[in-house]
Amino acid sequence: MTTPETMAPPGPGFVSGIHLATGIHRTGAFTLAQLIAYHVPPRLAHESAERIAEGMRSFADALRLGPSDAHPPHIGHRIRIRRGKPWLDYGDDTYRLCVPAAPSWARLVATGKPLRICVLLDPLDAGASQEEIGAHARGSFERSTMRWGTTYHV
Repeated sequence: MTTPETMAPPGPGFVSGIHLATGIHRTGAFTLAQLIAYHVPPRLAHESAERIAEGMRSFADALRLGPSDAHPPHIGHRIRIRRGKPWLDYGDDTYRLCVPAAPSWARLVATGKPLRICVLLDPLDAGASQEEIGAHARGSFERSTMRWGTTYHV
């Protein structure tokens, strides 16, 4: 069995424009923590929607995420809870992303329940509401402009 090659993540300048949103999906059969990553729309002269999508693909590749039209792959241990704060290891040797999450989300993740990470390739405004983020995620899933995978806290 071969292991897919891990791609280099985008640099901290790009990653600083990534926003993270958390949620908990509950059904009668299971409970799943969710982490959605998206980038704000172009703000600077060198930015474009295409370059943002390319950077988000690189971010998703570094996490070893799969396409949303396939079963989400297990991507290894990418989330850590330290002193009550969740941190995402996105593949950079130096940096981690602090995940802004409610204590209930962090507690669920700390129990070892699965965490679904979804990276949206299309930009979304930084001030998007929870409903707008959810609608954008559903649309990204339907358009196959989302990458996803499953991780666990260790």
